[in-house]
Amino acid sequence: MRGIQCFIVAPIKGHEFRRACRQVGGEFIRIAPGSPHCINIMEIRQSISPEMELIDELDYSELDSMLARKIQQLMIFCSLLIPDMNNEEEQMLDEALIRTYAKFGITHENDSLYISKSSFPPRLKTMPTIGDLHEELLTNPMTQRLAVIISRYVTGSAQSFNQQTNVDLTNKYIVLDLSELKGKLLPVGMFIALDYVWDTVRADRTKKKANMIDEIWQLIGANSNRMAAEFCLTIFKTIRGFGGAAISATQDLSDFFGLEDGKYGRAIINNSKNKIILNLEPDEAKTVQEVLKLTKTELRSITQFERGEALICSNNNKVPVVIKASKEEQEMITTDRAELEAILRDRQDAKSV
Repeated sequence: MRGIQCFIVAPIKGHEFRRACRQVGGEFIRIAPGSPHCINIMEIRQSISPEMELIDELDYSELDSMLARKIQQLMIFCSLLIPDMNNEEEQMLDEALIRTYAKFGITHENDSLYISKSSFPPRLKTMPTIGDLHEELLTNPMTQRLAVIISRYVTGSAQSFNQQTNVDLTNKYIVLDLSELKGKLLPVGMFIALDYVWDTVRADRTKKKANMIDEIWQLIGANSNRMAAEFCLTIFKTIRGFGGAAISATQDLSDFFGLEDGKYGRAIINNSKNKIILNLEPDEAKTVQEVLKLTKTELRSITQFERGEALICSNNNKVPVVIKASKEEQEMITTDRAELEAILRDRQDAKSV
């Protein structure tokens, strides 16, 4: 409604966003094995817009290597796939990534990324896929273990990830549905989606944008790893500098504060100007009390909240509110069984008339 670019990353129950997305004319993208949609994790994207080059009066192609920056992201991605990688394997993987890009004519020289830099927008070269990296890893006996693990995403059940990017992020309201990814695939899919969205967020600081990560504990929780959690934390620390807002939601506070004694969960809360607390169980409420310095009265309130009641914390202010949705909003977002049944009856009646 306000013309702000919105990205929603939904790792669980993504279908809950589908009705609202359709009603506002948004783009619903499914990232899952067998899905027709794919985001190529190996793709190096234009992360600085021509508008920003003009504003800053700089030629960004002469600055930091975009390949080196991408390889850093890919090392995080591979650490999610292979949590027990040792130092030797990390070094060999780094070298294999450089050789893979070199086969496509891409080096640390930023100009090597383009077929035509003078066109608008600049035309980038065809990028390698994870299958090309897999082939390179197979050539070295010291990286064949890595190749075997990655083969799931090349020839195995998750081979739909081994394609060029075929989704469009120009829509103002985009939902990335990852809910069909299970187990180890879920944090991997979340990272692929966030990496793509983050590149888009950073490209143009003149445009407003909002990035919502639902169920963020999947990336910063006890079952994630430090590199992925650091990536999430970087988003929350720096997104305001790119003209954006970061929003996270979680129902699992034990996992939200589960990695490294809650270091990342606390840091994300501390970097969030506004916090909205809904009803919590007493044990969870005590954790929030400690982090947000709630009084005993506020602690008691949040354990007794009814549906739609919340406590908003902004700076040093804490205000209890009741959230009311309009009928149209309620129909777009409700997950209540009885309300869904009523909507179904209304639509069946309207269709029979």
